[in-house]
Amino acid sequence: MNPFVVKLTGRILKITSNLEYSVQILEIILKYNITVNMIDDKVGLKAITDSVKVNKELRKNESLEIETKLEDISEVSIIYRDTMMVRRFDISL
Repeated sequence: MNPFVVKLTGRILKITSNLEYSVQILEIILKYNITVNMIDDKVGLKAITDSVKVNKELRKNESLEIETKLEDISEVSIIYRDTMMVRRFDISL
């Protein structure tokens, strides 16, 4: 079972905790894939990232909503602390 459920609706990213205990969400890293015009008039794909510092506690079934800059998110990384260990959860959208 995944520790978090991640849903994107428009530009609102909703993260819900599936864990049985409280965790401290420290940071959310968003990866976007955007199309760019290259020098030779071709269209290319470029990956960019955005980091959002959160520092919020989530209990079981509690949610956190973040407004994103773009709708085309390819991956979300959640950096969180449970007890004394810092962990990272990556999910592709």
